[in-house]
Amino acid sequence: MNWTIFGIVAGLISSSGFIPQIIKGYRTKELEDLSYIFLAIALLGAVMWLIYGFNFMNPPLIVTNTIVVCTTVTVLVMKYLYSKK
Repeated sequence: MNWTIFGIVAGLISSSGFIPQIIKGYRTKELEDLSYIFLAIALLGAVMWLIYGFNFMNPPLIVTNTIVVCTTVTVLVMKYLYSKK
């Protein structure tokens, strides 16, 4: 078994949690139920894991946390823009 591929697939599955929130937020234009503190903590953790992954050149960590950073930033921007209504 190729553990790198296994790790990437596991990471993709676990890091896709924000995708339904992005879709729902885009449709409803409401993200009031998410706190900025939660999003900031999630972003900080993902950035730290990403740095760790690059330090050890670990593809599963790099791929997974790149996705988490991108989706978290997307949700943060959407929350900010939609709260200005």
